Amino acid sequence: MPAVERNPLPITDLLDWSDRDKSLLLSVLTGLLMLGFLGWLLLTVNYTRFGEQFLSVEGAGLARDIFLFNVTGWLLLTCWGIVLHKTKRHSVAYPNVCIHFFGFSFLGIGYVMGLYNPIMGLVLVGSPLTGFILFDFKRVTCSLVIHTIMVLAIYALIVQGKLQYAPLLKADPVTKDLVSVYWVNSMIAFSVPFLAMVFGFTYVLLRRWQIRENQIRDLAVTDPLTGLSNRRALFDQFSYELARSRRSGGSVSVCVMDLDHFKQINDRYGHGAGDRVLERVAEILKGSLRETDRVGRIGGEEFMLLMPETDLNGAALVVERCRKGIEAQRIALSDVSISVTASFGVACVRGDEVLSEEQIFCQADKALYHAKEKGRNRVEFWHGQTEQRLQEAGAGIY
Repeated sequence: MPAVERNPLPITDLLDWSDRDKSLLLSVLTGLLMLGFLGWLLLTVNYTRFGEQFLSVEGAGLARDIFLFNVTGWLLLTCWGIVLHKTKRHSVAYPNVCIHFFGFSFLGIGYVMGLYNPIMGLVLVGSPLTGFILFDFKRVTCSLVIHTIMVLAIYALIVQGKLQYAPLLKADPVTKDLVSVYWVNSMIAFSVPFLAMVFGFTYVLLRRWQIRENQIRDLAVTDPLTGLSNRRALFDQFSYELARSRRSGGSVSVCVMDLDHFKQINDRYGHGAGDRVLERVAEILKGSLRETDRVGRIGGEEFMLLMPETDLNGAALVVERCRKGIEAQRIALSDVSISVTASFGVACVRGDEVLSEEQIFCQADKALYHAKEKGRNRVEFWHGQTEQRLQEAGAGIY
């Protein structure tokens, strides 16, 4: 079955690109690197004194042929990839050829310049790393095994004297060493673009991991429908605020809210309409709360409001504002707009009271039950110490 063609993605979403497009990018970047190697060789041999001093004539001819072959190969692969991209076609062979030719290209360069040195070592390690970042494990492993065998074979032939080590290089006339200062500087200069490419791909990979980790963290604490905190996140915040109130001696108020007759909305208009109502109610609640307050969806049509450093009088004002905001709002559905109401149960605890989060929540839930019993679309407070303090403060019960 042909792959589904998606809209072009930015470079930051490189890992989501198709294998065709990733191979095309690899072809362009590696082709430019190979062109740089060829240009360096031609410049050194024809226009500097270093060519005669440090490079072998026979080796320079071999290196020129290898570099030219690499440049031609990557040019052809780039053209192939462009044709596939323009025609929106995918080819299993194209990524495989690019992966294998990537290894062959650097293997040839490593042979003429010397495989066993730190700089080429970085290149030979960076090559499979690039492959593992961009492509699936099986493809890259196959290529890695083939080229590892080839490296060992070249090494064996060099040891046996059947191949010359680093045929491009000529011993430094002063140090009698193949590794001259000019060669080192040249290799550093040409390793930088390659390593920059590898680091760029690695950055994209690490950035993707970071984004996914943040998404997973957000999913763990966020209700996916409303974007509010979920039960877990809200109770974690509740524990923190309760501990803080005990240290400071302040108050924490909690409200449990439930939409009235929500099941009838689902039955009459469908669950999609019910979701739209929940989303709009969430927006109203967020707009009605203070900056320090927290709200979350704890299940179904039930929401929880957390009000730090807030006594019953303050909680009554905040919750009543939420109730009126929901009552006054007409929520537009596909072909009709409807009104909804909600019932609220509030509990408040002072820092000197020893109650757990679950106990306080149960108190607010009992108050919500009383609000439902008394006709809905109202605010009720926990019947206990909270009610006594509320009456002492002179506040009424809604």
